[in-house]
Amino acid sequence: MKQIEQSKRSRNQEKSSQPPVSLGRIVKSIIVICLGMVTIWFFSGQLLIGGVPSSVILTFLQDKPALTAYFQRDNQALHDRLNEIGIEEQVKAYYRPQIPDEVKLDQYIHQIFYNRTGYVGKEYQVDEQGTLTLKQRSKES
Repeated sequence: MKQIEQSKRSRNQEKSSQPPVSLGRIVKSIIVICLGMVTIWFFSGQLLIGGVPSSVILTFLQDKPALTAYFQRDNQALHDRLNEIGIEEQVKAYYRPQIPDEVKLDQYIHQIFYNRTGYVGKEYQVDEQGTLTLKQRSKES
């Protein structure tokens, strides 16, 4: 019986002699978990970067002509290439549930692209605040 009690005491002493978990280790664990969550959100397309879904950004990053046009600041070539690879439609598909009006949706998407690239669509003009507005169509008699 004494041996059992001594064994229990020695186990309890071993447990209490372990150093407590440090604050630094807890912080590192939280950072790793957060980075993991951001990575999952990014690759699942749930993360928005500058209003653009990460899945769309991945498509863009894998397209050499689009990257070349972007880094050369060739806004027209970039816009044309983004249309060719379906970027605009992917972004519209993402936002369509929140913005069902197609005119407002198109303007919103063009505003995002204008903010990132400086490209102004043919049907838009930029006001003093940097907001895209539809050009006034001339009335034909």
